[in-house]
Amino acid sequence: MMTLEQLEGEARFVAQNAKHNLKLVKQQAAVIDPAKLESNIKWLEMMISLHQKDLAAAKEQMKKARLAGRTSLRTRLKYLVASILREDRNKGKGEAV
Repeated sequence: MMTLEQLEGEARFVAQNAKHNLKLVKQQAAVIDPAKLESNIKWLEMMISLHQKDLAAAKEQMKKARLAGRTSLRTRLKYLVASILREDRNKGKGEAV
């Protein structure tokens, strides 16, 4: 029995190759059973759509991950700069006295 991860991996593999397979099916349509040809083409088109949605979702997820990383980095840098500025102010006050 296949796990969910294996099934997803297989679906991704099929989706990645769907564009190429669709091209082959259309080129060799005479060899394929006419009763199955239309359903095969629709299935491959659906897999192409799935692959495009999967790529878009992955891109969006990476974008969100980067944004989250930037936010925390920005916050850390802000606190670091603020602490450096506080030290400089404290040194300046100590020297003036």
